[in-house]
Order: sequence, then C-alpha cells, then structure tokens
Amino acid sequence: MKKLKTLAALLATVSLTSCSLPGLMSLGDAQPGEVLMPGETTALQFFTNIPNFDTEIGLQEGVQYELKINLLSNWLDSTIDRNENKQTLDQYGFADSVMPIPAVSLLKRSREHNWFELMLLQPNCKRSSLVGISDLTFDEASGSYNFVATCDGKLTLFVNDSHGFYSNNSGFASISLSRV
Repeated sequence: MKKLKTLAALLATVSLTSCSLPGLMSLGDAQPGEVLMPGETTALQFFTNIPNFDTEIGLQEGVQYELKINLLSNWLDSTIDRNENKQTLDQYGFADSVMPIPAVSLLKRSREHNWFELMLLQPNCKRSSLVGISDLTFDEASGSYNFVATCDGKLTLFVNDSHGFYSNNSGFASISLSRV
C-alpha cells in the first residue's frame, strides 16, 4: 500500500509540472524574435534531446508558414526506435501502446499527441498555439507542413516526451521554415 501511495504521489507531481498544463510551462523569454519576410526561408538544426528548442524566429499572428522536415539520423527515445507499425521513428512519434508501462502516458507533455511527435509552440500564447505535426496540413506535392501562426512571437520546437527524460533521446533533423 505504501508503494502505491508513493507511486501515486510521484505521478501527481510529475503530471502537475508537465506541459499538459500550458500555463505552467517555463520556456524563457517570449520576445518577438527575428521575423521572416514573405517568401523568406530559414534552416533550423533540430535535436530531439533539447526540451525547448527556441528557433529565435518570430511568427506573426494570422500569417501562413510552412515546415519541411529532413530527418538526418534515426530518432530514438531511450530504447524505442520503432512505432506501433514497426517503422523507424519519425516526426509523428509513436502510440502509447509502444511504451513498456502504459500508465506513463500521463506524464508526456501533451497527452493528446503521440510520444516523440514533433511539437510546435509559441510562448506568447501557449494554450492556443501548442500543436503537433499531426495537426498540421501536409502538402504531398511540396512535402511541406502548413500552419497559421496563432499569435505574434517566437516559435519553439520539441518532441513530445516527459520532462526530465530528454537526455535519453537521440535524433537530428534539418527543418526549413518559410513564410508563405
């Protein structure tokens, strides 16, 4: 019984500090960042072990952007290198069923998205801007993901994982961000 209470307390503590409660996320400053001009593109070097990758790029509310993702290495979450369909991990991550202990899904930063899914966030409007790559429109012809900025402010990227466990992640991608 004591072990069960300890486990419950641990789960509650970690859960309350997770990104699932956007108002509690601490991501540093929410300065506007470098704004892209129409048609301008920037290249971002993204690593899956960075809990909050500040792109330093300022998005403008209501403006359309596109992301192109080029995975440059295999993505790995601790020992998990395949999704539920036995495919290598990519920006869509993997389902809760792949985790050895299903209850840990309560600890991921966004409970509505897959583990290890590439996530987008603007610190100026955390609650309304938190989206996963699966929420974006994919254009097969161009190979890009399209989205409209929710507010003015910098773009932050991360993979959906539990706080405190980013050091066991590996993976690298080159991401181009363009203002349409």
